[in-house]
Amino acid sequence: MIDPESLKESLRHANLTEIIKERDRIIREIRKYEKGKIPEEEFFRDPGPDVVYYCNLSYLSEICDLIQEKIQEEQEEY
Repeated sequence: MIDPESLKESLRHANLTEIIKERDRIIREIRKYEKGKIPEEEFFRDPGPDVVYYCNLSYLSEICDLIQEKIQEEQEEY
């Protein structure tokens, strides 16, 4: 797992559509955890599902900030 700021930086030059796809992927992972739909074998991995869940919450925050920045940049261009 990478730190949330590094994820944001890795997506900085992506277009808005790509960033939204990543946001949606993370939201699916968060929902899977919250609904208890984690496959049993994932509980034996390192990091465990709980760590991945909390990291995904942090990632989501950074990605939402990046989406806001991208939208503001696009509005300034017009």
